[in-house]
Amino acid sequence: MTVISGAGVRRPRRTSAIAEALSYVGGTLGIVGLVLFAVRSWADFTVLTRLVISGLAAAVFGVGGLAISDDRHRPAIRLREFLWVVATGCVGVFASVIGAEWLDAADEPRRVLVVAVGVAIASGVMWWWRSGVAQEITGLGAVLVATGAAAQEVWGTGVAGTAVWLLGGAVVWLAVTAPVPVPWLTGSLGAIGAIVGALYAADEWTGPGLIGAVVTSASLLLVVLLVEAPGEDAIRLAFSIIGIAGLVQSAPPAVAYFAQDAAVNTGLVVVICGVLLAYAGFSDLAIGGAVTTTIGAVTMLAGAAITGAESPAFATIFGAVMAALRVAAGTTPGHVLVAAAGLVGITVFVPWGVAHFFPGEDRVPLVVFLVGVLITGSGLLLRRLVRRGA
Repeated sequence: MTVISGAGVRRPRRTSAIAEALSYVGGTLGIVGLVLFAVRSWADFTVLTRLVISGLAAAVFGVGGLAISDDRHRPAIRLREFLWVVATGCVGVFASVIGAEWLDAADEPRRVLVVAVGVAIASGVMWWWRSGVAQEITGLGAVLVATGAAAQEVWGTGVAGTAVWLLGGAVVWLAVTAPVPVPWLTGSLGAIGAIVGALYAADEWTGPGLIGAVVTSASLLLVVLLVEAPGEDAIRLAFSIIGIAGLVQSAPPAVAYFAQDAAVNTGLVVVICGVLLAYAGFSDLAIGGAVTTTIGAVTMLAGAAITGAESPAFATIFGAVMAALRVAAGTTPGHVLVAAAGLVGITVFVPWGVAHFFPGEDRVPLVVFLVGVLITGSGLLLRRLVRRGA
């Protein structure tokens, strides 16, 4: 009778993990050594020597990944992708040498274009041979970069950013509607490309570029709320993170830019966006209606506050009315947070209005009294709403 111990069964897996770790460490050390060697001596090498070094390194790592043909084990797949990422980086160095020597790639856009094209070709070939997540990232990212560099070489920064924005949007559309290999990854790369492209276009076309970035980020959140996509849980999480990050990067500069001479118009546009979000939440058009409605309520109050940069009188009256409407809307079951947002808005806009319409030091006691009354009333009303909802 033969007894097989548990340790004997697990030994191959443990050995595979050790081999994978050693390969990572060896590959990383090789990369670091090659980079240090290149930094110290690259300028002393001839063009042929640079091509031989970068080409030989790409071939070694590429063949090393090619030799790993076992697609049934995740460690083998990860190791192959890692080696091919290193090989792709060496191909980029090889392409930069060719561009600097024979393609007159002294200017930044053309240099970036040559390297991106080389990386895209190498990643495409490797992905076609053995599809992998890492190769999709490097390949699609290189295509987006190459598109922007080519457009900037011919037309300029504004057109370059617009081209990347359009291509990124097309990739997002494919990820949502077509059976692509990894929908959340493809969609994430396209979404990042679209937002970055819009922000890049803002360097030359500030207004349209910032609007494009804000609209793109908000559209990603709208996709999360309204659209059913392949692999919906993963793609919703990815689009939520990217959309929020895009709004953080684009919304403040957009508001600051447009509010200089048109704060009322800017604030009204923000209010309209908040109304649409609130409507989607109340009408059950969105997943997570209560959260969507609360975001819409906060957006509406923020838009009312933005109008104060141009007209404090309009902002205080309009904001107080909007806050009161939010409190009324929050009395419906399941939307207590909307009422809370409205109460906070009343506590802000009413004292602001008093301070604006009754200037002078005599207003201070009145403002303090009103703030106290509003806070007390808000607490009592909110407690009643919470108890009724429970």
